[in-house]
Amino acid sequence: MPNNHLLRSLENRGPRSGDSRPTWLVELIDRAADLFEPLMSVSRVGFDCWPTEQHWMIYLFLGDTEVIGGRDDGRLEPPDFRFDLLGLIDLLDDVRDSHWMVFPVAADENGDDRSFVSLTASYQGNPVCLRLLSMSPESAGPGLKLFPNGDHEPI
Repeated sequence: MPNNHLLRSLENRGPRSGDSRPTWLVELIDRAADLFEPLMSVSRVGFDCWPTEQHWMIYLFLGDTEVIGGRDDGRLEPPDFRFDLLGLIDLLDDVRDSHWMVFPVAADENGDDRSFVSLTASYQGNPVCLRLLSMSPESAGPGLKLFPNGDHEPI
């Protein structure tokens, strides 16, 4: 199958079977992911989401890059990035709460959630709480592999 046809079929496919996320949530995640701008090289946006009694909780982050081969084999490199907060606020219908949380000393050995922006709002009438994480959670694993020749491969 030619690559262009394969890419088009992937872009046009419907939700995966078993995907319980509402369409509006998938759209929000996709649109918010476009607001990340890696400062060096390339990166891959990761997310986690789940419903609570009050809203959908959504974590967005850029995945680490795992170095493959050479003396740094296996090293994880967190990406430098900026995020368009005003663009995110424009996506949302009603921002009710916003915070920037910073924990200079990690609360646990993983160092997860050391700094994040949190917004409580609604999207297309649905309540959401978004967290933009400064680093990917350890449980997420790397988002990309970096090979010695400079090629990147999504994981």
